[in-house]
Amino acid sequence: MIYKTISPTESQVGKYVDINGDGIPEGVIFADLAVGGKGRYGNKHGSCIYEIPTGQEFKDYLVIGKHEDKINGKQDVLTPILDGENRFYIMALEDLKGGVYGMFSWYESAYHKIEDYNILTKSNFGAGRQNTLNMIKSWNNEKYGTKNPYDIWNTVQNKINEGWFVPSTAEWAAFAYRLNISSKNYENKNMSHNYWTSHLCDRAKAYFISLFEERISYTRLNSDIYIRLAKTI
Repeated sequence: MIYKTISPTESQVGKYVDINGDGIPEGVIFADLAVGGKGRYGNKHGSCIYEIPTGQEFKDYLVIGKHEDKINGKQDVLTPILDGENRFYIMALEDLKGGVYGMFSWYESAYHKIEDYNILTKSNFGAGRQNTLNMIKSWNNEKYGTKNPYDIWNTVQNKINEGWFVPSTAEWAAFAYRLNISSKNYENKNMSHNYWTSHLCDRAKAYFISLFEERISYTRLNSDIYIRLAKTI
């Protein structure tokens, strides 16, 4: 196969990424920082506006083949080469395993205890990784209550060193909007009906995205919801 480089200005959203070049894609691109973009996901019962920033001087990427996945059909597979700034946000192709029937609490014993919720996590695009780091530190130190093994901050720790994180509200909104995820097709795209974001709503609740209802909502920190991780590459 003859590999080829990608366009520095054409959107690559919807294509797959093989992080280490082993031929097995780990994620699908949902934001391209060379192009940016903005939009809104949701309805009158709950929505989120997102805005994807733009940048320059990104690392180079090669097209190394094709891959077919339920989430976006048959698409090119990209892999990064050389050093430089990350250009893409990708979403994992599968939910995180474990929990209670595949679902996890946000932080069960912290219910009604997170007084600094408005500064601890943020909703905006680009906030997901720092939200995740902030919460893992707080969870490990039991700042808001004892640790539950089924809290998401326990489960994701072995993925954080690889750069994965729980997406913010705006990052989830961008993914659903730009990959055209709807109540009619999410199951066929191998997606669950709802997912935690890394963004707190108040001292007792956190936001989640409901693909089944096509909206952004919130629920108690001790509720059980699915997780899927994102990463920049």
